[in-house]
Amino acid sequence: MENDPATPSAGSAAPARREAPRQTLALAALCATLAAAGLARAGDSGEGWEKKEFECQRPEKGCRIQKCCEYGFGVWTREKPGSDVKEVRAVGEIDAPPAEVFKVISDYEHQKGNMPYVEEQKVFSRTEGEVVFWTVADFPLVSKRDWVIKSKLEKNFEGGKYRASWEVTEQKDAPPAAEGVVRLKINTGSWTLEPLGDGKRTRGTYYIFTDPGGSIPSFIANKANTKALPDLFEAVRKRAEKK
Repeated sequence: MENDPATPSAGSAAPARREAPRQTLALAALCATLAAAGLARAGDSGEGWEKKEFECQRPEKGCRIQKCCEYGFGVWTREKPGSDVKEVRAVGEIDAPPAEVFKVISDYEHQKGNMPYVEEQKVFSRTEGEVVFWTVADFPLVSKRDWVIKSKLEKNFEGGKYRASWEVTEQKDAPPAAEGVVRLKINTGSWTLEPLGDGKRTRGTYYIFTDPGGSIPSFIANKANTKALPDLFEAVRKRAEKK
């Protein structure tokens, strides 16, 4: 399938192959939860993107690029200098206004119960423009992960856009990582929400660069980063479209 010009174009070998499928599924769940945790502006645009997948649900036929699609989903990846882990970008439409979608992606107080595997959470501070919070997640087949995030919130700028962006931060009130828990040191990303048509629909662009840490090979991390995104978009759509 052609690239869309309007969008972003260890140990012994045998054990690693046996564990890869299970680790991929577990890491897919991890990355989906991270995505919802705090949706940095840097790196979420530019050249060098390679299309990994694209599906247009509306119209069902005749559209193979994001530009003509009314309701679809696509994933792109890009090499990041100095890292074996790739940047990931996903784009999809949501049948709800940007303001409603923004409420969903920035609802950090209610991850538990709405996001799978979230075990603990705490919001340390929230202002109109910034949220700092901590989350612990218990994933199958891998040890628990936790992270402390500062999320910047931007509302109704450049013709009705909304953005939530995040990066790892230090927080003196955050508990240290418990025994057996891996604390993420790299977790940078954003959600950018643009109004479509009369403003009742949204095009969401999600960017992430994160390393799940631990002893997970980079090729598994890269596969998991893209594999998790359809579930993420579906969860956001479900909550936003029913409001």
